[in-house]
Amino acid sequence: MANLILVPTLREMDSLRRLRESEAAADCAFQIGGFGPIAAAARASALIARYKPERVMLIGIAGSFDIDAHPLGTACRFDRVACVGVGVGTGANHRDAHELGWHQFSGGDAQPEIGDVISLDSTYVDGVPLAGLLLTCCSASGDADDANARRRMFPDAVGEDMEGFAVAMSCALARVPLQIVRGISNRVGDRNSEQWLVDEALDAAAEMAIRLMPRNWMPSQS
Repeated sequence: MANLILVPTLREMDSLRRLRESEAAADCAFQIGGFGPIAAAARASALIARYKPERVMLIGIAGSFDIDAHPLGTACRFDRVACVGVGVGTGANHRDAHELGWHQFSGGDAQPEIGDVISLDSTYVDGVPLAGLLLTCCSASGDADDANARRRMFPDAVGEDMEGFAVAMSCALARVPLQIVRGISNRVGDRNSEQWLVDEALDAAAEMAIRLMPRNWMPSQS
């Protein structure tokens, strides 16, 4: 199996029919990856063991920290993914694993050390730039105060999701290349789903994935 495509939820999978029916998906297995980092990590590891893919792509929706730069209804691919919430304390008292001098994984079976940020794979495609850093959380920002606090911790964060770092950890340990494509459905911290553009975001993500999948992938230099 050349490509494993992970989609967090059935709702997102249903809206990616255009991608699933495209020529770019001819050698792909599409699977539900699970909602949130715990399910996503466990499911990704199990599916990588089952399919032994050459590459993995995670596709779904995300929030944008800056909707002027990354508007609703568009899509982003990311060159790095970070994790927030693993460490000590909460809120202003939180100290992440890196600050404490810990790796999230280290020293097992000659595997790479993995900290709070994982570089993703990418490929040059004209008109499809790398957006930057994706921030993965156990719990999405509940309001603007949450969003601002996380942006202060990660000032270069572009988007917020709940699965990216988990899938990246699974892929890093399995030494399988990963790309993450997210449709921008909402502003980070906006919990009023009536203002979200989910279908438009997933259409944009499908279009981007169709352009990316036939290309060679290479490690990000970021």
